[in-house]
Amino acid sequence: MVCLYLTSEVGLSGLHTLCIGLGMRFREEKLKVGYIKPVGHRYYRVDGQVTDEDAAFMRQTLELQESLDDLCPVMLTPQLVFEHYQQGAESLLAHVKEAFERVSRGKDLVIAQGAYTSLQGRFLGLSAYQLAPVFDARVILVERFDDAFLADNVLAARDDFGASLMGVIYNIIPPNRESFVAETIAPSLEQEGIPVLGMIPADRLLTSINVGDLAKMLEGQILSGEAYLDNLVEDIVVGAMGPEHALSIFRKYRNLCVVTGGDRSDIMLAAMEAKARCLILTGNLYPSSIILGKAEELGIPVIMVATDTFTTAEHADTLIKSARTHEAKKLERLRELIDCCVDLPRLRELAGIT
Repeated sequence: MVCLYLTSEVGLSGLHTLCIGLGMRFREEKLKVGYIKPVGHRYYRVDGQVTDEDAAFMRQTLELQESLDDLCPVMLTPQLVFEHYQQGAESLLAHVKEAFERVSRGKDLVIAQGAYTSLQGRFLGLSAYQLAPVFDARVILVERFDDAFLADNVLAARDDFGASLMGVIYNIIPPNRESFVAETIAPSLEQEGIPVLGMIPADRLLTSINVGDLAKMLEGQILSGEAYLDNLVEDIVVGAMGPEHALSIFRKYRNLCVVTGGDRSDIMLAAMEAKARCLILTGNLYPSSIILGKAEELGIPVIMVATDTFTTAEHADTLIKSARTHEAKKLERLRELIDCCVDLPRLRELAGIT
């Protein structure tokens, strides 16, 4: 059995998306694929059980039979930290090892997904640096390219993981930086002995969220358009400008969600004319029946939230950047990107996957 531990030095690197993509790809090759997220941090409730959102989606996507308690044995909560002081790190580590043994049983390959960063969980003795040797894992660093760091995070990870670092996959590369990564960064890392196993460009579809999930996570009330909650949102725009400029600004974006006060009917009308995918109205201000009727006619969901406009927009933008990949159209696109942009033969060879 081979364990691949996917982790990241920075958050929002598409770690979960890569886990899904590789898991699906290896299943297509008739490998028995298992999964574990040792330390969960994305609070999620399914069938009355608290677990990690990534683990729940992976269980569904890969049709796994193991319990959610094994797929995500530790959820980071204040209560867990308190219990850690009482019981000690050894008990948590033993719990994770037992879960790993169960999800590994009968598998050819187990994909271990790191937490938000490689450091998260270190206080409890459960960071990626500490768990990778316990799982005897081969580590793949998933790195979101950033001009501010270039290859610094990758080199730092090599210092921490040592020989267990199998390589790096650069993900969500901006269109104007693809050639720089391919022609400068990748050759430099290869000379340092760090294989570059993939270079995946930024993809608008994968960095989108459906309106239903957005409404749920913002704890919003859906006022109209319930039949269109599968609309995908790619951009968040704050509707705080004057009405004379709103339409021209909105038309610069694709699949946008406009966040504005519930008393800004002028902004709402401009957003609908620009074919916004949804409206989020802030301050618990109920719009007019004319607005709701027009939105229903155009198939544009309207969501009302209690928070102020800028807090709501900031939260929504973060949710889009960390959106999960579980819609059928996203999974199809992910398969295409894995096949074209990840060096699967080299990855299999280095990992010893047969």
